[in-house]
Amino acid sequence: MRETNMPWPAIDYQKLANKEVLKKSAGDGIPSLILVDETGKLISSSYAGKQYLGPAKVLADLDAIFAGTAPAKVAQSH
Repeated sequence: MRETNMPWPAIDYQKLANKEVLKKSAGDGIPSLILVDETGKLISSSYAGKQYLGPAKVLADLDAIFAGTAPAKVAQSH
């Protein structure tokens, strides 16, 4: 991660063994992008169940939150 200069926080999946809440939200592997609030509540995910939606979904939700136009479900989470 340091070699590629990732500008965001990342989780080492090998350290998730005892972190079931994170593992449930983040999925079983890469790629996965999630957005959580300060309490750890999931706001948006690049997965819908087992279906991979991609990071664009999370980034669009984040843009909507900042713009004040978030869908009701995302806005309520925020």
